[in-house]
Amino acid sequence: MVGENKSLPVDEDLPGMGQYYCLHCDRYFANVAVRDEHFKTKRHKKRMKLMMGPAPHTQLDADLAAGMGMPDNGPKLMST
Repeated sequence: MVGENKSLPVDEDLPGMGQYYCLHCDRYFANVAVRDEHFKTKRHKKRMKLMMGPAPHTQLDADLAAGMGMPDNGPKLMST
């Protein structure tokens, strides 16, 4: 997985001292074997597919919903 092997800060309160983390599922694991086994699960693969898909909303969608989209000034009039 991309970015899965980055060195993480040690945290004694987390499983595996916080070293074995799945970014997509937001889970910590006790050791690398358990994490690698997790990567093979249907739940992880489904989450990966969901996260790699298209974004549900864009900034333009948010602006239009808030009434801050592009203004509608009506048709252009001829200038004389």
